[in-house]
Amino acid sequence: MKIFNKEYKALFFDFDGVLADSVEVKTNAFAKLFEKFGSEIQAKVVEHHRNNGGMTRRDKFVYYYQNYLKKTADSVQIEHLCNEFSSLVVDDVVTSPEIPGAEHFLKKCSGKVQCFVISATPDEEIKQIVRRRGIDGYFKDLFGSSCSKTEHVNNLLGKYGFKPDKALFFGDAGSDYRAATETDVDFIGILPNSHAPLLKIAPDIRWYKNFLEIQCQD
Repeated sequence: MKIFNKEYKALFFDFDGVLADSVEVKTNAFAKLFEKFGSEIQAKVVEHHRNNGGMTRRDKFVYYYQNYLKKTADSVQIEHLCNEFSSLVVDDVVTSPEIPGAEHFLKKCSGKVQCFVISATPDEEIKQIVRRRGIDGYFKDLFGSSCSKTEHVNNLLGKYGFKPDKALFFGDAGSDYRAATETDVDFIGILPNSHAPLLKIAPDIRWYKNFLEIQCQD
């Protein structure tokens, strides 16, 4: 399948902010969980979350406790926070609007190129969300936070024999961009505007607001 006149065999997609307009769902959940610690801590958490898309919620909780609360959260506390977070977000992510053109684009890809989701959401949760949204049939497989995005891409390149220059990653966060650059696959940003955090670290990337702007052909 050709995208902007280049032939690809594999497409990797982040989920939140790329296929679904669900970033603020996660932002609101972090804000709620840290509300009891006061507005200053809450504001720091929200700012960090918005600037570090693709970082797992588990790693964020550890970071917030160590750096903002000056506490050490044990594994039981972190697991409890992750469960609370999941209960706050799953239904709203399932019902969040798609990024314009996302499903139409996936339909165009169907049967022509192998598509994968690579997300920082826990594996079983992202599978549940994609299934409940009714778009799981477009993907060869779905992967979450069981390992890094770079590891997932490398594993898929090896498993299916994809050449890096025939693979493309659609993302909106630093972890997506690093996964692409560290594995030598192409990258396209799906970003809301020119002030997106990713553009601060990678100002020269090719990016678009949605999939309606992506040119593809059989």
